[in-house]
Amino acid sequence: MFLPEELYNLYSEPMIAKFMATLDKEGKPNIAFIASIDTWEPKADFLIFGEFLMWKSFENLKANKKVGTMAVNLDLKFGQINGDFNDDFANVGPYFDRIAYNDMFRYNSYTKIRQAGSIKIKEHYPAKKIGKLEIVADLFAVKGKKGKLRGDKGVEIPLTVKEKFDQMQAIKALAFVPDRKEYPFIVPVMSLYPIDMKSMAFKVSASNPELKGLKNGQETALMVLTMDAIAYQVKGIVDSFDGKFGKIVITEAFSSSPPLAGQKIA
Repeated sequence: MFLPEELYNLYSEPMIAKFMATLDKEGKPNIAFIASIDTWEPKADFLIFGEFLMWKSFENLKANKKVGTMAVNLDLKFGQINGDFNDDFANVGPYFDRIAYNDMFRYNSYTKIRQAGSIKIKEHYPAKKIGKLEIVADLFAVKGKKGKLRGDKGVEIPLTVKEKFDQMQAIKALAFVPDRKEYPFIVPVMSLYPIDMKSMAFKVSASNPELKGLKNGQETALMVLTMDAIAYQVKGIVDSFDGKFGKIVITEAFSSSPPLAGQKIA
């Protein structure tokens, strides 16, 4: 399946936010910031990516080849592509060279890839843009629901994680498995707002209508990526969702940035 030009160009942009969602043996989603995701050529029916700082994702790919991706650029234009990992990791060859020797990875000791692989494209979705006014309005609306959504369930996260999710300019993404679907799907959720140290409120927005399919009790994975490339992943369960507003009760939290990348912190 070839990509429309708009999606091809978006995924070809360097130095932008790119995320990958995978599933573990139990079907629970994981989300990671994988900046190495890239296109190959306009008529290729696959994406390529480098394996680095993705321990959980790497383990998940051994158990389940189904992958969800999302790319978001500086103008807040985003696109989503789902596919199947081709089980073709290699530390030599054209995919490896393409990623290992580009400017993002070539001179950075933290981001040297160990091997490269590819994802055969299964589904793609039209590119959209997140409006800045939408972000402000949604955050204002979510904060207005803070009192009704507050509870005492969940695992307490470190203050530094809460502070990152509280940043308006950070990219916030949610991975879940839609009803009657086999692939994990990633959506931007800029309205994510920490109610307290144990849960985060959210709102279904114009940029993520797919969230209407969430069900209370469903497993999700959240990621925040700040403008200074600091990332954290939080896992949690949907709670108190009424089709428009809801919260994620936190069950785990992980650092996704060096030097503690992959380390569980809550």
